[in-house]
Amino acid sequence: MEKIKQHLTWFIGAGCILFLLISLSLFNYFKSESNMPITSQIPIQDQPEIKSSDTEGDKNQRQITNEKNIIMIDVQGSVKKPGVYQMKSGDRVIHAIQKAGGFLEEAEIRSVNQALKISDEMVIYVASKGEEYENQEGGSNSDHPVSEKININSADQSILQTLNGVGPAKAESIIAYREEHGPFSSLDQLLEVKGIGEKTIEEWKDKISFE
Repeated sequence: MEKIKQHLTWFIGAGCILFLLISLSLFNYFKSESNMPITSQIPIQDQPEIKSSDTEGDKNQRQITNEKNIIMIDVQGSVKKPGVYQMKSGDRVIHAIQKAGGFLEEAEIRSVNQALKISDEMVIYVASKGEEYENQEGGSNSDHPVSEKININSADQSILQTLNGVGPAKAESIIAYREEHGPFSSLDQLLEVKGIGEKTIEEWKDKISFE
């Protein structure tokens, strides 16, 4: 009987030790769980932006559209930098001339329609003063001679530049003189404009009028 009690005591003691070990393990487990960050609190690492196939498609479409808008034109004649230039669809002759450096002083500005829209493979030719050219309607400038008299008192800057030796600066000087002193009444009065000499008015006497 005494032996049975000893075995029972040993069994109960072993059970108590086992219970304490299990309890301690469970305690440590739940403690570690409570210290783990909540999933929603874990910072999400920045992920590289992934471009969708639709975005790539739009980019390719824009590139194709831009390529279609590019045209090549040839600018020749009385411009500072004749040559072939890359332009955009919808540009006008004036833009092409600006890209070619602008008109030379001897350019016959009326030989081109500066407002005309350009097209691919177009040739823009700026004639010189006194040179025959084909106008926009297909006729020759002989139908509208350059030698037709110009009213020195009403002509704008572009018309004044059709006179021999007149560039933008000299045309502005003529207009400024008119605005300050009133209309010109004689060739001699033109000598008062800076840059105009006797040789110049001798050339103009059959090309200008005062009324």
